Amino acid sequence: MPSFVELHARSAFSFHRGSSHPEELISRAAESGLAALAITDRDGVYASARANTRAREVGGGFRALVGAEVTLQDGAVLPVLAASRVGYGNLCQLLTRGKLRAEKGAGAVSWEELEEFSAGLHVLTGDEEGPVRRALLRGGDAAAEVVQRLVRVFGPGRVWVELHRHRLRGEGLTVRLLRDLAEAHRLPVVASNGVCHAGPDGRRLLDAFTCLRHHTRLDLAGTLLSVNMERHLKGPAEMAELFADVPDALTNTVRLAERLEFTLEELGYQFPRFPTSQGETEDGILRRETYAGARRRYGKLTAAVKKQLEHELDLIRRLGFSGYFLIVWQITEFARTEGILAQGRGSAANSAVCYSLGITNVDPVGGNLLFERFLSEGRTSWPDI
Repeated sequence: MPSFVELHARSAFSFHRGSSHPEELISRAAESGLAALAITDRDGVYASARANTRAREVGGGFRALVGAEVTLQDGAVLPVLAASRVGYGNLCQLLTRGKLRAEKGAGAVSWEELEEFSAGLHVLTGDEEGPVRRALLRGGDAAAEVVQRLVRVFGPGRVWVELHRHRLRGEGLTVRLLRDLAEAHRLPVVASNGVCHAGPDGRRLLDAFTCLRHHTRLDLAGTLLSVNMERHLKGPAEMAELFADVPDALTNTVRLAERLEFTLEELGYQFPRFPTSQGETEDGILRRETYAGARRRYGKLTAAVKKQLEHELDLIRRLGFSGYFLIVWQITEFARTEGILAQGRGSAANSAVCYSLGITNVDPVGGNLLFERFLSEGRTSWPDI
């Protein structure tokens, strides 16, 4: 039996379009025998942090893949998946572009922006809201033109034709047309359930959310509601039964998942870099500004002050925190020029570097304060200012 990975699932963070928490989806996926799951919420990666945490908890090498449904300016929706850190950055850029120019809850991107930020991303053709399925309804060469445009934007190796089977009347014809389209353009097909809830019982809550989204009641919603409970997360056995005649649609999901190397485990955290000119370093700038500030603060630099400054600057350099101190200094300088009261608090007052930079206003040398209470050897997290 071919294995399977679900690559198109919405959580409750797809406002009124999904009814399960990301933790529920990850848990059910692991229990069902899936090795990975891609949660692709509408216009955001909202579920990714919680999904990654739960994936770590279930263990066994389970991977929470990162993606999102990206809304285009014509209203069509494309599931986009991050294959690398570059792809994740580009996905976030796309989502940000769409959100910044729209009202809350809305946002859309252009085809030109898709192309600009396509590196490191794979795209599925989507479900009934996708541009390809919508083009099929228009007939003629419309669907072929959309597929060709996707290939131009993302490249032939990063476009995957998505197939669904929800036991609905007429879907057999849709699947056949999509398979023909994929074959004509030499594109792989992938099976998906277009997941909206973890288990079958999640359909009732999804229907309630659908009514909220359309501002109607259950007894008046009619065809707005799900026809059945089939859009829940299914394991390899269930999907193999549904796609027994298209086994490559299952194995291709595993192939694609293997190419999606990125998870939040690889993201880590990188503090913003302080801008430097050619030939300058963060360590050198910090030393220069610290001593300039110390002369203003102390007037004459005594041996005790110099010794303390050298001790602190040496440790800050070795821990790689020079940029952090410079950025905090930059913030306090901005506040000062704008007439905003600002002062470092807590154990930062134990630092002669902070005092010299004007971040704090207590002389730690004169007060004989212990710098190591603020920053000491072996620390890996940013000091608390």
